[in-house]
Amino acid sequence: LLDLVKAFDRIPYALIVREAIALGYPLHILRLSIATYRLARVVRIRSVVSQTLHALRGITAGTGFATTEMRVILIRVMDRAISIHNMIKPTVFVDDITADMAGPSDQVVKHLGGFTGIVTDFFRTNGLELSCKKSVCTASTKSLGKRLSARWKRHWHQVSFTGEAVGWWAR
Repeated sequence: LLDLVKAFDRIPYALIVREAIALGYPLHILRLSIATYRLARVVRIRSVVSQTLHALRGITAGTGFATTEMRVILIRVMDRAISIHNMIKPTVFVDDITADMAGPSDQVVKHLGGFTGIVTDFFRTNGLELSCKKSVCTASTKSLGKRLSARWKRHWHQVSFTGEAVGWWAR
């Protein structure tokens, strides 16, 4: 499971625009969406209210187009990763990505490691942060879990390996 930290809040507008243009997404709708995200707002904590603020990035979760825009951001990177590592069966649910594969350990390390590397490099390149706490991997054996952990250290600053009752987790 790959999970982004504050996924909706941290999306750069340039990333949405770039991916929308590449996919032929209607830019007049995107312009309207971004304009609403940039509307003036205030932050209130109890009785303390901030000055008027304008968002410089981020899409508002729960708005009409937010999940579609998140999908627009992920389509091409997922297609690229699948085209190279076609043994992977990915599932995307809004901003959470799972990738499954069954096969010989060497192939799992190659394809699952490679698929995950492509996706995490895309996140990093575009200023998005992967959650080290919520992103986990289950492996069928301790040996496979350790090999996947070693592979992902290239892409994540922090990877740990722990044994759990349900299997071996790379976190």
